[in-house]
Amino acid sequence: MKRTVRIVTVFMLVAVMMLGLTACGLDINKVAGKWHVKSINGKSAADFAAENGVIEAGVQKVVDVTEKEVSITNIIDGAVAVNKGETIIRSNGIEATIDNTLFSFLYDEKADTLSYTLDMGDAEYEYVYSRGDFDFDSAMAANQAAQSAMEDYSDEYYGEEDYYEE
Repeated sequence: MKRTVRIVTVFMLVAVMMLGLTACGLDINKVAGKWHVKSINGKSAADFAAENGVIEAGVQKVVDVTEKEVSITNIIDGAVAVNKGETIIRSNGIEATIDNTLFSFLYDEKADTLSYTLDMGDAEYEYVYSRGDFDFDSAMAANQAAQSAMEDYSDEYYGEEDYYEE
């Protein structure tokens, strides 16, 4: 009888330990899909870009989350680039290592946002993402059109002559 009680006790302890080691992960369906930058350091992506003298597409990122993969789309050296990493589900968000950088996205269920902080050594940037996509190609085309229009009115186009006569 003592032996049976001891065996049952050991199995129960093993079961309790296994339950204790089991992570209560986030339901991936809550965060799956595309997310775009809503704000950087509390400012909208457009305002942050304007303050730094770049177009919004220059600071915008799109995070696409699936059960197996996280991809980040952004502008690198004037071209749209997509970098991918494996999804690791945590209790309060997801993680992915992309280009040797660990991205720990926290999920705020109440606000339905993803966020992470990027430490650049001399500065930290808090990115907050909301659901949705960003059209990098259209934004870059619009910027190119605006630059072309500005170039048409430059002194180079008209020459350096003074067109105003008195």
